[in-house]
Amino acid sequence: MSGRGGKKKQKMMSKSAKAGVLFPVARMARYLKRDTHKFRIGSGAPVYMAAVIEYLTAEIMELAGNAARDNKKARVTPRHIMLAVANDEELHQLLKNVTIASGGVMPHIHPELVGRKRGGKFPNIATPVKAKVKVPKTDPVPTPPATPVKITANTASISPAKKRTKNAVIMKSTKTKAAKGVTITADAAAATSAGGFTILSEKKLFLGQKMTVIQGNIVKIAADAIVHPTNASFVMNGEVGSSLSKVGGKDFQNEVNNLLSSHGSLDTAGAAICQGHIFPAKYVIHVNSPSWGSANAQQSLEKAVKNVLILADEKRIKSIAIPSISSGNAGFPKQTAAQIILRSISQYFASVTSSALKQVYFVLFDTESVNVYTSELQRLDS
Repeated sequence: MSGRGGKKKQKMMSKSAKAGVLFPVARMARYLKRDTHKFRIGSGAPVYMAAVIEYLTAEIMELAGNAARDNKKARVTPRHIMLAVANDEELHQLLKNVTIASGGVMPHIHPELVGRKRGGKFPNIATPVKAKVKVPKTDPVPTPPATPVKITANTASISPAKKRTKNAVIMKSTKTKAAKGVTITADAAAATSAGGFTILSEKKLFLGQKMTVIQGNIVKIAADAIVHPTNASFVMNGEVGSSLSKVGGKDFQNEVNNLLSSHGSLDTAGAAICQGHIFPAKYVIHVNSPSWGSANAQQSLEKAVKNVLILADEKRIKSIAIPSISSGNAGFPKQTAAQIILRSISQYFASVTSSALKQVYFVLFDTESVNVYTSELQRLDS
């Protein structure tokens, strides 16, 4: 204090420090006044603009850092920034007219240039046309009269008009359906169109991962991996296990037996992975789902979901189909199991810096489970 009793001189603070942002608020205000001189600029406009630009910059740099780490680089380059923007739907839409210098292009190989599989043919390559050989004309051989065929009610032929109508009805019934007010992404529609699924709800998480509730047979979905709830000895008695065993046949059963002999019995909440056979999924992740009456049942279910996701990330799996784990023979209440599973998946994606998983399907069959997961997914905070 001065000798006259004056107040102590306060330290000067910038507008950015007062607003709690890193980007310069004063510079934003100056640019707004310069470029929008016909309008009045409020005091909060430059603060809001600085905060938005700071958030976009942080988002792009985080994704670019993940791209650099995936490419085993310690420095972020314009190439990594371009990959980060191109792989994110919102950023790609925002910066669709922006050209990043030295960013390159997205890696893409046409199917015609991909090497053929062993014993297969090159795709989309026309087969050589055989030379036509003139055959001398001969008198046509008379066709013998057709023998009368007895037509029954089951084997009676259907008129072409009725066939077309019947085929149209079948095609219409197998098309992918969606609940009202639900936006379906192209990936979800492509993965479910072949199996006649019903897409009921979809939610996008903060880092771009999507969780989709689907009703149908889990074996028919075109996902990279299917989760099979089982016990310590990989028993295939449940609904998912029976469907996998029926479609996969002996080859898949031998794959499970080999996994049991090499891995050993599964601990509670443990997970193991094996190759898929015949059905669309490339992998099957077996998880020993905990029972409702066991000790620390809820914590064990959270651990089981986390182990499944960690195993999927180790294999660089992009899409996974999950049934209602532990709500069948394990005895978990369906609503409790749905809350734990959804919360565990959301927390896992929030804890990891990057993940290969981009799509999680909840494939359900009964109406009660569908209603529970649809409502709980809408309540989930992303």
